[in-house]
Amino acid sequence: QAVSSPGPLEPSFPAASLCPSADRRKRGASSGMGLQPQLPSNCFASTEEALQHRQLGGWVTIVVAQGGKACLRPYNAFEWIFAMLLTTLAVMATVTSVCVAFISLRRMLRRCRKGSRIKDARRLKDAPPISAVIPCYLPNEQYIIEETVDWIMREVESPGPLEVLVVYNTPRDLPEIEARLKEMELEAWPEGRSFRALRVTESRSKAANLNAALRDIQDPFVVIYDADHHPDSDSLLL
Repeated sequence: QAVSSPGPLEPSFPAASLCPSADRRKRGASSGMGLQPQLPSNCFASTEEALQHRQLGGWVTIVVAQGGKACLRPYNAFEWIFAMLLTTLAVMATVTSVCVAFISLRRMLRRCRKGSRIKDARRLKDAPPISAVIPCYLPNEQYIIEETVDWIMREVESPGPLEVLVVYNTPRDLPEIEARLKEMELEAWPEGRSFRALRVTESRSKAANLNAALRDIQDPFVVIYDADHHPDSDSLLL
């Protein structure tokens, strides 16, 4: 029986193996159909969405831009230090504001009480007399003592009779200023006020002058001024 010889055999391979690059493209296209790219868990499509996911109200994370996305990351060391510095400054500013408010309120209350006391002092009748003592070392203070006495006599209010006593010591005679002090004793001062000058010959200090004045004073109230002191006009009414 005659058998016909087969023709040349052709290799049989899958069509896909003939074009591997095309096959990979097809597989990639088929596997990616209908899927959206996944974002990292700490990244979001918009800044508003990222802000909604901040932990602890944004105290521990910050929103940064990465590849066109809004991502959350924790603060670094420098940012923590800066945040602590700002917090410290805020606390200090708050404490300062509270202190300033307290001081201002206290001053307002003191002014109210002060005004009440001044009004009461001005309404006093038969107020007791007051002696104002000015101890001084005359060689050093001879050029300012007259101005101080004149200020107290004319500018300072007193609820009752007022006498000003200059008690001084000097290592040598000072004829001009001592004569002027004697003249001031005879002046007609406002509101019947009186002035006296007393030299303490044995004194070597203002403290000794003051002790000598206190031995000489009979008034129930005594106020002491320095030789260059210009007291407030209502200081004796308080």
